[in-house]
Amino acid sequence: MPSVSENKQEWNTTYAWERDGDEWSDPWGGPRAQWFGALLPRIFPFLGAGVRVLEIAPGRGRWTQFLKDQCESLVAVDLSPTCIEHCQRQFGHCANIEMFVNDGLTLPMVADASIDFVFSFDSLVHAEAEALESYIRELSRKLKPGGAGFIHHSNLGGMRRSVLDKIRRRMSGKEVEQHWRSPSMSADRMRRLCSDSGMTCVFQEIITWGEIGWPAPIDCLSTIVNQPGLPGLVFQNDRFMKEAQAIKRLAALKTGAGTKQL
Repeated sequence: MPSVSENKQEWNTTYAWERDGDEWSDPWGGPRAQWFGALLPRIFPFLGAGVRVLEIAPGRGRWTQFLKDQCESLVAVDLSPTCIEHCQRQFGHCANIEMFVNDGLTLPMVADASIDFVFSFDSLVHAEAEALESYIRELSRKLKPGGAGFIHHSNLGGMRRSVLDKIRRRMSGKEVEQHWRSPSMSADRMRRLCSDSGMTCVFQEIITWGEIGWPAPIDCLSTIVNQPGLPGLVFQNDRFMKEAQAIKRLAALKTGAGTKQL
């Protein structure tokens, strides 16, 4: 199970960052294609003029480069000093961005009731439930009343053994790749954490992650609102990686390459 200290060691020291994280967008055809094809369509209602955004765990700024142009101001917080140093070099000229190192659990550098929208994608999937619980408590204070968030986290803890066994049988006995996800976190647990903190998970998209053909629903995209008692919806999207494949083909078409695969 990836602890806070293990995450800091991995992303601050061990991982080489040879492509600054862009490699994780390869199934979509690159970060730009993934942002405009997969992420922005899911979050655009929360962005715009006058919006103050908090990005948790930006890494080397794969999404920061796009978020900064979709809001009035942006606060980026990461537990890795080397990642924040990289972001400061890359975005230091941007007057609307503030960047901080935190402890992977709390947000003391963010004023209470100052954030309209919190965003974290492809980072907190590696966080334990205890870390998510701490962040959710913090966000109930840092978000404005009615403020919203989009958080990508593990659903490995919500997967039934029967589902894992079924996928394993289809893979001729191979173990299901867990992509360093936390087994203590799930969609259901996120709903409980939000409810306990006076917020609501208004929408959860349980998504597959992994190789095309053998993906497993090990992740969840949770949309939260800083208001209790709202109705919520849970949807399992078993075609998330197929969506990535389609976006990649379209991106190739736009650049004038790969048209023969369409």
